Amino acid sequence: MEWIAIDLPGGRSWRMSGLEVLDRRTGTEPAALVGDWTGPQIIAGLVDDAGPRQTPCPVFPDQGLFPPITQAQPHHILPHAAAIAGYLHCRDWDGVICHVTDRVYWVQVSANEIISFQASVAPTLAAGLGGTGSEADFDAGLDQGLDRPEWLLPRMASALDTGKPAAFLRGLIIGTDLKAARPYWLGQQVAVIGEGDLAQGYARGLAAQGCPVTAIPDTTLAGLCALYYRLSESKNAF
Repeated sequence: MEWIAIDLPGGRSWRMSGLEVLDRRTGTEPAALVGDWTGPQIIAGLVDDAGPRQTPCPVFPDQGLFPPITQAQPHHILPHAAAIAGYLHCRDWDGVICHVTDRVYWVQVSANEIISFQASVAPTLAAGLGGTGSEADFDAGLDQGLDRPEWLLPRMASALDTGKPAAFLRGLIIGTDLKAARPYWLGQQVAVIGEGDLAQGYARGLAAQGCPVTAIPDTTLAGLCALYYRLSESKNAF
């Protein structure tokens, strides 16, 4: 049976047959992501009549969409939990997920529930830095970010003025975020979900702090597939 997996915030969709990807699209308009495809839809990031969910809440919803998730304190919005579901599917796992996308989300999960989360704009600060520098440059920036996170902006300005490599700046930004998120990852096992230099930097930075860390690529489609099969196995799912 063919079906459609849609990641609205990510602007991408997949035409599926079981677990096989038959075709894919990208775009900014929901209608363009579906086009002439037909079949049941599993959607990440769509707000239904019930509105966003509040933490704590189950990772897996009971219908064919992953809605946004909010919490009151600190006030943040998680666009959807599809990537988290993709990682937790078939795993008995409690810990913290560090999801690196256009923002970084630190998500505490236990017993297949999202307990709380924290977001940062580290990717916005790191955008356009490029790939220059070495691991040693990254580690030096990481140490400075962890040591005095309140100096992030002055140190970024100084690094730019003195021609520090991008790896140093990336380490500085990640170190600052690790310090702010320390209550989340300290004493926990952490899964870093994401791709690219920034996600790799988070995994390296956490490992340098002695944190048990697993790094894996994007799991959003895996989460959409997991929800599709959960609903397919239930009566009158579609």
